[in-house]
Amino acid sequence: MQKLVGRSYETEILNDALASNRSELIAVYGRRRVGKTFLIRSVYRNHIRFEFSGINKAPFKQQLLSFHLTLSEKKKEFQPPQGWIEAFHQLKQYLGSLKTKSKKVIFIDEFP
Repeated sequence: MQKLVGRSYETEILNDALASNRSELIAVYGRRRVGKTFLIRSVYRNHIRFEFSGINKAPFKQQLLSFHLTLSEKKKEFQPPQGWIEAFHQLKQYLGSLKTKSKKVIFIDEFP
């Protein structure tokens, strides 16, 4: 495992969100190739329950299909959703089926 260097402030923010008693949304943005994905995966490595990477400049149907295929790797019973509301409802069902009491991290990389 590589060590995070110079990211103590960012790590503290991410850990504070994990320790919070409520749901949190964190948007990490910045220049390309500076380690944003590595930071998230390093801090939340034991907490990520679903990870999805969007496809740059892909049309709606392709993004939705990609999301469905990723979720189907976790739980096979879902039919392809017709839209994002249905897709996120399926994700909620999947997360609800997990037996863990710890906070569940959803990591959407390259958010379309």
